Amino acid sequence: MTARRGAYGAIGLAMLVGLALRIATAQGALWLDEAWTARLVAQAGTPFGVLWRINHDNNHFLNSWWMLLVGPFSSPVLVRALSIATGVASIGVAAAIGLRRGVATGVVAAWLFAVSPIIMAYGAEARGYGPMVLIMLVAILLVDRWLDGEREAPVWTLGALTLIGMLAQFTYIFALAALGGWIVATLARRMTLDEAVRIGVRTLAPSIGAVVLVIAVVVAAARASSTGFQAGGYPGFTLPGFSAALADAAVHTLGLSMGTPFATIGAVAVGTAAAIALAPGLGGRRFLYAFAVLAFPAMLAVALSRIGNAGFARYYLVACTALLLLVAELAGRAIASGGWRRAVGVAVVAIILVASLARAQALATSLRGDPGRAVATMRAAAPGGTSVGVDTIRPTAVLDAAARTAGYRLEIRRRCPAAAFLFVDLEDHAPAPARLARCGETYARVAVGRYLAMSGFDWSLYARALPQRAPVSAR
Repeated sequence: MTARRGAYGAIGLAMLVGLALRIATAQGALWLDEAWTARLVAQAGTPFGVLWRINHDNNHFLNSWWMLLVGPFSSPVLVRALSIATGVASIGVAAAIGLRRGVATGVVAAWLFAVSPIIMAYGAEARGYGPMVLIMLVAILLVDRWLDGEREAPVWTLGALTLIGMLAQFTYIFALAALGGWIVATLARRMTLDEAVRIGVRTLAPSIGAVVLVIAVVVAAARASSTGFQAGGYPGFTLPGFSAALADAAVHTLGLSMGTPFATIGAVAVGTAAAIALAPGLGGRRFLYAFAVLAFPAMLAVALSRIGNAGFARYYLVACTALLLLVAELAGRAIASGGWRRAVGVAVVAIILVASLARAQALATSLRGDPGRAVATMRAAAPGGTSVGVDTIRPTAVLDAAARTAGYRLEIRRRCPAAAFLFVDLEDHAPAPARLARCGETYARVAVGRYLAMSGFDWSLYARALPQRAPVSAR
């Protein structure tokens, strides 16, 4: 009992640390995807409008409804509060999953989820990924209890969770697939495969119905719209882009890198496969880890090679979540074993936590590039309001959201005449020239914003340069 009380204290501390990290990371103005969502939500105007009128892949329904409730141009921390709250709750649910294996596993799971950079980052932005991870973890907890014989099959509860998960973010469908594989594979060890499949389908029938319902609503809304369903940037598939995104996800899950994308991916894949095959005591959960950490990214790679749009670490959050649970279980078991295994387990956890905290701190500092600094720079030079030119439509929502949140009057121009300032949306990590010419005027660079990883974008701000006067000769 004393050990349990100590564990609860450690888990509570992890949740407080996780909350502080997420609040720190939630500072700064809305970045590109968040800002466009805010604009779409403002245009939709009503909860039904969010569901029916925003036919765009940026529309994560739960997050959009939250934005509508608090105001899409409110304080960025308030706009991101749903993700922050669900992100902190995920720490507690991960701990509950771990505590089923032992006190050490519960504590390790809590701390890994508190400081994992990818879980922290997506748990601190106005998108649907934070709520989706929480729903996935709750579903894992319920299925784990059922498969261990502690409760009846959570048929309708899983259905309700799937509905909420799909409304949070469509990638929940990958979590559902991993859960289905885990259920069938585990049951097949106790009965025939046909029986296991029948029970699995019966258990997940409401969940499948929820998926069909949400997709049907999206398709119907798109068909009723004059524009159809729209997507933001949609780059084609490239092997370097895919491997960089997958490696980015792996690095920001555990904070560790092997130097190159392929080395990092290989190390995680080999280590996970070895653990699944050789580690004792995993029971049927080894199937969850196999489907979520190994099979899912492999199958997604095949799909993305055909349809493109592969260069985003967030697609692999299902794998990242399961990987953290696997590491927590292995490390917790080692720590509980005592002796040299405890020393190894403590050392591994310490290395991961230190590396993760370093990356998490860097993410919190970069603030996804924080376009609010551009508005603050213009406001300092022209307190009453000003004009800013842009080359494309892409950054207009970002500037508009930052200005409206700050209560600053900003005119955004896409054509001549020349504006007082020029805002340039840079390619990722591209250099920002010291001077640019637009509309017959010369602009000098006054501020630059850089994001670090996963979410954000790079930009540079220019002010109209004063004309050069010819030197006056001495008489």
